Amino acid sequence: MPIYNIAKSFFALLFSTLALSAGSALQNTLLSVMLRYAGHPEYMVGIVMSAYNLGMIMGFFICQKLVQRVGHIRAFTALSAIASCVAICHGLYQSLLFWFVLRFISGICIASLYMVVESWLNEMVDQNIRGRILSIYMIIVYFGNGLGQLMINTAGIEGKEIFMILGMVFAFCIPPMALTRAINPRPLQSVQFDFVKLMRLAPSSMFGTFTSGLVLGAFYVMGPVYCIDSGIGISQITVFMMVTVWSGLLFQWPVGMLSDRFNRLNILAGLGIFAALISIIMIFAGSLDFTHYLNLPDLAIFAHLKFNIMLLLTALFGVVFTIYPVSLARAQDNIDQNNIIPVSAALILCYSAGSAFGPVLSSALMHRVGPSGLYIFCAVTSALMGCASLYLRFKRGTHNRISFTAAK
Repeated sequence: MPIYNIAKSFFALLFSTLALSAGSALQNTLLSVMLRYAGHPEYMVGIVMSAYNLGMIMGFFICQKLVQRVGHIRAFTALSAIASCVAICHGLYQSLLFWFVLRFISGICIASLYMVVESWLNEMVDQNIRGRILSIYMIIVYFGNGLGQLMINTAGIEGKEIFMILGMVFAFCIPPMALTRAINPRPLQSVQFDFVKLMRLAPSSMFGTFTSGLVLGAFYVMGPVYCIDSGIGISQITVFMMVTVWSGLLFQWPVGMLSDRFNRLNILAGLGIFAALISIIMIFAGSLDFTHYLNLPDLAIFAHLKFNIMLLLTALFGVVFTIYPVSLARAQDNIDQNNIIPVSAALILCYSAGSAFGPVLSSALMHRVGPSGLYIFCAVTSALMGCASLYLRFKRGTHNRISFTAAK
């Protein structure tokens, strides 16, 4: 059967995924922007928004028991309904503590929803086409993330309408799944693992996914704040975020091909160093100020030029979205079949932990040194991962090279 026809059979699941990814992206950027426009300092924005990532960690454990109890479809519809209600509740009362709690609940729901979708796909798709179906799934996730950024422009952030739209987006996840005739897959199996043992099995992968969480968690939360502090308008913020996410989608295929042909530790090192260099250039590009040395009546054209330069750099910065899949592939190259599920679960927890710390650490640095603190944080973090990967590569020697055949 052609892959297109197979994908059609999962239309309900994939459509719900599109709504889920768009809603989560819209909510993340919207709340970061609103908190900063309300005058809250960067570190408070980071703390409040990091509650979402703490909820993701909790959702990892809650989802397994919930799906075992009621099944995938009922769990998905219930969690989507809660996520929709929580999204609307943000517009009822603006309080840091209240929003912190809402972000935590939202993190539990959204992380659990993604787990339901991914476990469903892995369970119901044959192994010989699983990679292509998951590729379609990832394209939809990234496309939805970029689409969600643009949806901020559908209503002003001053009123309550944007929260109604946000709640509607999450509600759109429910009908396709509630009405689907697809067979409910088997319940999730509880994952038991020794984290210390798994860290010894795949240290580079654990560190890579943790770094990915640090950088992406910081960017998703503090990226909009960086734009605001740099004098970028709300409509341009959505473009800035969208370009970054969609460039991350475009990088998946070429980087994936390189990681299949060369040692994945070399690829991880290259990704870390490249991301660090782009971050350093971004620091200088963001501080450009033509008014200091140009005496012209209209500087709007130069402000536009500066923004275009930043768009080009943030498109290149999108390479950080490939760190996680390369780290995952690296882990699966070096462990036996019995440890694949526990290691994958540990990698998810590493990413979630990193994405919880990333906004807090980067926001504290931004509060101290200004907007450039975001990319200082990204540069240092990425460089550390790159250097660590190089160290492990040379320590293991050339005999550990992963060829295309060995990586299969």
